[in-house]
Amino acid sequence: MNFRSRQKVEVQGVFRLLSFVSLGLIFAAIILGAFVSARGQGLSCSDWPLCPTGFNLSPGGEYLEFVHRIIALIGAISVYVTTIYAIKRFVKARTAATITSVVISFQIVIGMLVVLSELQPLIVAVHTGVGVLTLALALLTFILSYPVITGHADSKLGFF
Repeated sequence: MNFRSRQKVEVQGVFRLLSFVSLGLIFAAIILGAFVSARGQGLSCSDWPLCPTGFNLSPGGEYLEFVHRIIALIGAISVYVTTIYAIKRFVKARTAATITSVVISFQIVIGMLVVLSELQPLIVAVHTGVGVLTLALALLTFILSYPVITGHADSKLGFF
C-alpha cells in the first residue's frame, strides 16, 4: 500500500468514526427525548436553553430534559465537526453531511419552540419528525463513509 492509499484509508477512518459518533448521539437524543416525553417531564426545564435554576439540577430525576438538551447539543457539535471534516477532506459525503448540519440546526430551533410553546402538539410532532429525518441523514452520511464495492482490492477497507 503506497502513501496515497494509506492517507485515503486514514481520512476515511476518521470520517467514519466522526459520522458514527454523530449518529449515536442523535439516536441517544431521540431515545432520551421520547423517554422524557413518556414520563411527562417535557417542561421540567421550562426555560431555554438553561433550566430556571441554571446548572443546578433537581435531585428528583426531573433533570432528564436538561440531559436531553446537553446530548442534543453535543450531537449537533459532532455533526458540525463531521461536516467540516467532510468539506475539507471527504468529498464523497460532503453534501449529505452539509444537509445534516442544516437540518440539525433547524431541529434546535424547533426544540426551542417546543419549550417556548409549552409543548404544543403540532410543534412537538414536527420536532419528532425532524429528529427522525436528522437520524436518517446522519445514517446516510455514515453509510457514505464506506467504499463502493467495485471488486478492486483497495475498496475492501475495515470498519475503523
